[in-house]
Amino acid sequence: MTKAITHTYSFVHEYRRQITLTLIATCAVLVLIYAFNLYRVISHTITLQQITAQESTLSTSIQTLDTQYQAVSGKITPDTLRTYGFGQGKISAFISRTASLGSVALAGHEL
Repeated sequence: MTKAITHTYSFVHEYRRQITLTLIATCAVLVLIYAFNLYRVISHTITLQQITAQESTLSTSIQTLDTQYQAVSGKITPDTLRTYGFGQGKISAFISRTASLGSVALAGHEL
């Protein structure tokens, strides 16, 4: 009877040890996966902040250029264009509206 109890204890102890090692290994793998996902979230957050900062810089640059464009385009007159060699052009040919322009243009969906 003592051998049976010892034998059963040995098997139960061995299975318990294997189950414990399997659980520890599974936990270790899950911790590694969690750490990798946490690293990805942090790196994506940092990248998003950098992109937001670049977007802000570009938006400011675009506003500055738009202001300069508005200032320059407000000064353009036909007289100033003539000083640079530009003049009124003459239309030499018209494009007729035919079926070759496509069905969308004929249907009245032009912009």
